[in-house]
Amino acid sequence: MCPGLAWKGHEVGTLGCETRRLRRHQNYTIYPFASDASRVELLLSYLDQLRPDVLVTAADPWRVSYIADPEITSFMSERKVVWALYYPIDSDLGRGALPPSLVQMLKLVDLPIVMSQYGHHLSQLNGVTPAYIPPGVDTRVFSRPDRKADAKSALGYEGRFVVLSDARNQIRKLWPRTLEIFRRFAADKDDVLLHVHCDPYDPAASSDDYYYDLLSDIAFLGLDKKVRFTRGMSITRGTSLTQLAALYQAADVHLLASYGEGFGLPTLQAAAAGVVPMAAAYAANRELVKGHGEALRVKGFVRNESNMLCALIDIDEAVGRLDRLYNDRRLLDKKSKASSRFAQSYDWQHVLTKWHELLTREVARRRPTQVRHRSNSVKPRGTSLGVDVVRDGLRPGSLFTIPVTLAPAKRKLSPVRVTGRVYLATAADKDVFRRLSRIFPGLSAWSTITLGPGVDGLKRSQLKVVQASAPEFYTFLAASTLAIDLAAADPGLPKQAAEFGVPLVGLTHYSEQRRLWPDLTLKSPDVRKAAEKGRWMLTDQHDAMVVCAAAKKRVRSTARKPPGN
Repeated sequence: MCPGLAWKGHEVGTLGCETRRLRRHQNYTIYPFASDASRVELLLSYLDQLRPDVLVTAADPWRVSYIADPEITSFMSERKVVWALYYPIDSDLGRGALPPSLVQMLKLVDLPIVMSQYGHHLSQLNGVTPAYIPPGVDTRVFSRPDRKADAKSALGYEGRFVVLSDARNQIRKLWPRTLEIFRRFAADKDDVLLHVHCDPYDPAASSDDYYYDLLSDIAFLGLDKKVRFTRGMSITRGTSLTQLAALYQAADVHLLASYGEGFGLPTLQAAAAGVVPMAAAYAANRELVKGHGEALRVKGFVRNESNMLCALIDIDEAVGRLDRLYNDRRLLDKKSKASSRFAQSYDWQHVLTKWHELLTREVARRRPTQVRHRSNSVKPRGTSLGVDVVRDGLRPGSLFTIPVTLAPAKRKLSPVRVTGRVYLATAADKDVFRRLSRIFPGLSAWSTITLGPGVDGLKRSQLKVVQASAPEFYTFLAASTLAIDLAAADPGLPKQAAEFGVPLVGLTHYSEQRRLWPDLTLKSPDVRKAAEKGRWMLTDQHDAMVVCAAAKKRVRSTARKPPGN
């Protein structure tokens, strides 16, 4: 966008959040925005120095909510600087509703510009009328290759059916789901490969809501020989555009398992390169796959801590769609050509024309006509609309995390669950926990007995012993997110776990385990299979909720039965 607008006659400068020195790039200027000073003070200094006609911010609204600070809004009003917010919307509260403070912020903006038709529709439903301009793609770089075989050969992928997934290693992209889809698809095939374009060591994978070791999960699933990473890729270095395009051109399909997209640039890049895009039939994905790609059915929705809907695609359907394209190469080729045709209308030249026309037409007439005094600003200094956007729909105790954190079932005992807390009934469960903790570093364990040495990677502070007879036992169980009993040591645990909404992996020894937890019951203490069950419960919040709800329902149905039945 920056060089394109400069070529069309605009004077363009951009604030580089990771730039510490001023530099000229092509035909525009990059100003350093990495500083110890506050963002408010730094932005004010640039507004005063550069005196722009329009300030364009391209980000999720909550990331730039500091611009609603009274000092900035008042200053921009005085200088008649137009604030244009270019924003995505990747989910909603249901029935098109958005958090009230997000709507408030969008109404504060002089010129709202949304990235997707989905976002445009939602904005209008909530009383905001934005312009609509999608992101673009360079169709000269991301183009359908003349010979797919040559593109594959360049990467050493001759004769392979290649599934590409270009997605950051962060919670929204749902990498565990992508790997599970590919594992099932690849189970009986020796000529398939998953190319992963992300940084497995991304700091985002070591956060409070997402601690996940992608490499360990690949090894656990036995996919080492069928998964490749982009060599040299890191969150700080990335790759060149031509290298990235070469990855796309070597792929047959692009799979994006994320729970919501405000646009989904990889989906567009895939289409431009003749790669069939696959994504959830939700949010902006639908407009980028309709008619040429694969809109994957949503198995269920879960809500995050802001009460926004998060879509979990149906794994079985995704596998079936992959199988169909794998087995029907004529269909694959037909969809490849249709995808490439679809992307032509998103070429940057078309998109830049829309930007040029919008800025030329709207900036002059959107200038603030009166000064927004600090006393009249929507927020006093030190508060943030972004914080309100997150808090608007908060449901106490509800979290969307990986590993999964279910909503509490016994709020009086524990108003929130402890993410990653696992109950181990006996020392026989240590090996299962060891395997799970490699995938989810930071899991914590507790038990009613001293487990002894051998719980690799577990700090002493992460291992708690609670007496079974102590009231604290129920508090800990209520705050747990998984329980394991491979020795069938506690006959009362299946019912307790059902009442407390804690998924229990156990053996067939007890009828209550078989009846209440059929999907989590094993015939023998198989560590590998138990770990697979545990991984399932720790990566699929929808299924974990369904399994726990079914167990609780079975307990209640037994309690209602009259004596003698």
